Amino acid sequence: MKYLIVTADDFGLSKRINEGIVKAYKDGIVTSLNFMPAGRAFDDALSLARAIKLEEAGAHLVLTETAPIADLHSVPTLVTKDGSFYKSYFQFFLNLFSNRIKQEHIYLELKTQLDRVKDAGIKITNLSGHEHIQMMPQMLGIFIKLAKEYDIPSIRYPHGERLILPFGLKKIYRKLVLSCLQKHAREILNRSGLIYTDNFLGFLDSGNLREEAIIDMLASLKEGVTELVCHPGYLSPEVVDRYIFYLDCESELAAFTSRNVRNLIEEKQIKLITYGEFISKIK
Repeated sequence: MKYLIVTADDFGLSKRINEGIVKAYKDGIVTSLNFMPAGRAFDDALSLARAIKLEEAGAHLVLTETAPIADLHSVPTLVTKDGSFYKSYFQFFLNLFSNRIKQEHIYLELKTQLDRVKDAGIKITNLSGHEHIQMMPQMLGIFIKLAKEYDIPSIRYPHGERLILPFGLKKIYRKLVLSCLQKHAREILNRSGLIYTDNFLGFLDSGNLREEAIIDMLASLKEGVTELVCHPGYLSPEVVDRYIFYLDCESELAAFTSRNVRNLIEEKQIKLITYGEFISKIK
């Protein structure tokens, strides 16, 4: 049997992104939402979640692009001079690799983010990191520790995704990075006792998923449980100014609410499920 979890990340990043995510959840194939606790529009996301009676969600922890919610004096190595996180993954990685960023500061900030979701009454089913930071060797242990402390059974594990046309340097680079990280991460996750999906999609084309790519993925979907990650939304001046990654978010929204995509899921007898249903199947 083929099971599919379709996850929309960054719920809480901005109001217009939130609106697009809810649209994809209500009218499309999205089955799981991932709260970004340090997002600028987290409170707006909470209001929308209550309006749609969301019963569960993932926690999408972040250390780039936004700003800490822990006291700045307690996490000084995570921020730049303006009090924000590093703007890019590469800046964060270089500072982490050079040991300028302290592990205890990472743990404190991510714990504070988790508390924010938990205190809002959200049932957290899974953990992931913005820009997949949980896959870094220096980060995965912290995510596992937090998952066990908060009784969260699953951590996202991107792995095994195949390249599909069109190829580009960015996509090839992502494939190489994933290939380098996934074996080590699998060994650590297997020892931890935490669970992850059998298959994963959406990393290589992240931020640029078109209908034809989704149809290709669904047509060749593997047996077992697959997580497909997406980033739908609506454009706004804030999104354009702050989050270049989201310039194609409306195209993703159209793709994940496409009638052609929904018809193919029915035709291929793919069962859409939530993370909670996945966890229940494992247990």
